[in-house]
Amino acid sequence: MVMIPIMALLLGLGCVSSKGAAYLPIHKRPYAPFAIEQPQKAFLKCGDDYWCISLEHLEGLRVYTIEMEAIVTKYENATMTFNGIR
Repeated sequence: MVMIPIMALLLGLGCVSSKGAAYLPIHKRPYAPFAIEQPQKAFLKCGDDYWCISLEHLEGLRVYTIEMEAIVTKYENATMTFNGIR
């Protein structure tokens, strides 16, 4: 009975319980760049066979990809640690 309010508080603070003793942080997803939110406006047809994207939108995709990779790596490492693989 006592665990339910404690879990609600921890979830509100950005932590999730794992195996009852450890808490995993919840990482915020990076903001989606314009090229993901509105690809029909970011990618423009440059010829018959290919599409173009501005350097600004390409840089947004690059940063987003790097930030998402970092979050995935954090979760993979945490999962391996809590599963006793490391």
